[in-house]
Amino acid sequence: MDAISAQFRLDAPAAGLDSPAPVKAPIACSADGATLALRGTARLGDRSISSTDDAKCILEAYQQSGTAFLSDLRGPFALVIHDQSADKALIAIDRMGIERLVWAQRDGLLAVGTSAEDVARRLPGTPQLDPQAIFDFMLSHMVPAPRTVFKGVSKLMAGTAIEFTGGKATEIRYWHPEFERPPGTDVGSLRESVRTALAEAIRLTDPGKHSGSFLSGGLDSSTVTGLLTQVEKDSSNAFSVGFGVAEFDEMEFADTASEHFGCQHFKYEVTADDIVDAIPKIAATYDEPFGNSSAVPTYYCAKLAKENGVDHLLAGDGGDEIFGGNERYVRHRIFEAYSKIPGPLRTALLEPMADALDPENSWLPFRKFSSYVRQARITLPERFESWNLIYREGPEQVFSDEFLKSVDPAAPLKHMQDVWNSCPSDDLLDRMLWYDWKFTLADNDIRKVSTMSELAGVHVSYPMLEEGFVDLSIRVPSKEKISGHELRTFFKNAVRDFLPEKIIAKQKHGFGLPFGQWLKTHKALQELVYSSLDSLGERGLFKQEFLDRVAAEHREGHASYYGYAIWDLVMLEQWFQHHIAP
Repeated sequence: MDAISAQFRLDAPAAGLDSPAPVKAPIACSADGATLALRGTARLGDRSISSTDDAKCILEAYQQSGTAFLSDLRGPFALVIHDQSADKALIAIDRMGIERLVWAQRDGLLAVGTSAEDVARRLPGTPQLDPQAIFDFMLSHMVPAPRTVFKGVSKLMAGTAIEFTGGKATEIRYWHPEFERPPGTDVGSLRESVRTALAEAIRLTDPGKHSGSFLSGGLDSSTVTGLLTQVEKDSSNAFSVGFGVAEFDEMEFADTASEHFGCQHFKYEVTADDIVDAIPKIAATYDEPFGNSSAVPTYYCAKLAKENGVDHLLAGDGGDEIFGGNERYVRHRIFEAYSKIPGPLRTALLEPMADALDPENSWLPFRKFSSYVRQARITLPERFESWNLIYREGPEQVFSDEFLKSVDPAAPLKHMQDVWNSCPSDDLLDRMLWYDWKFTLADNDIRKVSTMSELAGVHVSYPMLEEGFVDLSIRVPSKEKISGHELRTFFKNAVRDFLPEKIIAKQKHGFGLPFGQWLKTHKALQELVYSSLDSLGERGLFKQEFLDRVAAEHREGHASYYGYAIWDLVMLEQWFQHHIAP
């Protein structure tokens, strides 16, 4: 889908569009002194916005009720409204951040677009990289909103808008989910409505004979695939990728789902050679450094669909984050139980005992006790990052002294805390889900799937993130979503008579990539990786000792853990090579 590109002057009444940079968008229209640029598949009430004539109703709604109309806007969207008569502008994206907008304001000029690099290059002067964004990327594997990799360029967070009046930017969080569940919530009725609601969400994506689905063999992709075959029988095309490495390959579950629903199942096995080919291409495609390695299989899966005549794929992303499907949700509930122990007992007895134990040489039960207390003492959301290599090593051991002078190592954690505290619920699971909506989904998984699908020439839809379906999930009490140590209890029960039991009972696997393993033996991959690390070392951002240590630890047996770090470093360097002049 075409990008949005718009540029306005906001320092003079009725200045209008900047002539060198007119509005460009899939849908653009003007009425009564206002201009709209729109991307996505928005709906206003019962009206789908698919043409210029349709889009005029958005301008009318804005002119009648101001920003209040955003609460009635549905579907994935990114919009820009320039009200020339009032010298105002409004930018906004959808609730879950499926669509994307970045913006910058300088010297009375407002530049807006869907590419951070495009916006940065349209501002006066040479684009400057933001060192803090590079630090944030190494911590989070992407650059979390609202920051971008370019100084002075920001991206919208999911469910937010910004209104520009008289040159002043005001953020509006127009969507606040209502997590309150009234007493007597009929969980059984909610459970029975899951399939109907998800089928309606699939219908809203407007599937046709050239549609299909990503199929990993997990709960979400299998459910979406099955319902798609019922909603649109001409769309019974499912696409899967495998790796030929047992601990990473779930093809048997994808086969089970496709056979169960009678799908035409297309399969592709990703190889180490594919990774070598994909790394430069992926780095060139993203407008910012992006380190989610499962972008590789996502790209090859979407490419497989395109080669077989499918240009619209439905993805199952979001199910874990709305119904509680991540193992860490259980783990951190266990850690949070520590806070219920009386404070004097914790500080006077348990914590001194844990601190006194040698984590390497103590008896196993004592080691587990020590580990539990040490982690439980860390408050959320900081505990989410306790495994992170950057904090385990210490930033001063990772980055050069000169680079560290230009960043605030505490800034990412402060941002995480702000997002955590912005949740309109005190329930622990609600907060963890809310947090993942902003980071795991909007900034990571959606960016991965959407960008790689677009690279392959395929449009992607996310029925599990449709507003009605998300609203249904919010009404489900937390205790129903996770029962004891069982993840996604509510959703599993809702689809138990629809999916094969083998898929319902399978352990959570994830969509990983055996990069660390293949790097040990594949010569071409080694050449690409180590030449990238050498080039990165010359940029003066990292301590050479750190780069050498990460490579050595990987070779000496920690293939997966240090493989993730190496992947981020390589993707950062490859991004530099494709986007930043030497």
